[in-house]
Amino acid sequence: MRSNLGRLIVFEGIDGSGKTTVSRLFHEYIKSKGIISSWLREPSDSKWGRKIRELANSHDSIPIKEELSYFINDRKWDIKNNINPALSQGKTVILDRYYFSTACYQGARGLDMGTIIEENLKFAPEPDLLFLIDIDVSTALKRIENSRENEAILFEKENFLKKVRKNYLSLKYNYLKLIDGRGKIEEILSLVIDEFNQFFLP
Repeated sequence: MRSNLGRLIVFEGIDGSGKTTVSRLFHEYIKSKGIISSWLREPSDSKWGRKIRELANSHDSIPIKEELSYFINDRKWDIKNNINPALSQGKTVILDRYYFSTACYQGARGLDMGTIIEENLKFAPEPDLLFLIDIDVSTALKRIENSRENEAILFEKENFLKKVRKNYLSLKYNYLKLIDGRGKIEEILSLVIDEFNQFFLP
């Protein structure tokens, strides 16, 4: 529960799903409609977020619970400094990744998804709308190969991403909207806009 006027709209999906591009385009769309909004991403730009990105782009590893603490600390910072202030001002916050990512990715590494979500809900506002951009792993990896160089080594292995996708598809919330991510970006954006309009417009 939260006491503010803003809306929190989250985009989730495995790496290569197109969620970052779609979330940015959706942000531009709602701004064009006069909706005051902010686009944010996780990991954030906090010291914890920087540590997470450095870890993801290297061959280094740390204990999984220590890594989880990085995500928790980064999210607490992001909520305090970015998300809640924007929501309290009545803005619509478009968020690229949230605690669902932490649960699904860390869950694929052996931690309990439910426990991670419960821990986050102690301090994190639930979204008003959650878009899960779903795509098969082989297509996602082809996109990654074509668009990135040596990025996110840890989180983009095929078997691992299959586990992550399975975890995402196990999520059940009345505010979750499953979006087919196999089409062109314009087609995916259109599906998102349609769901947004159905959800919020009378």
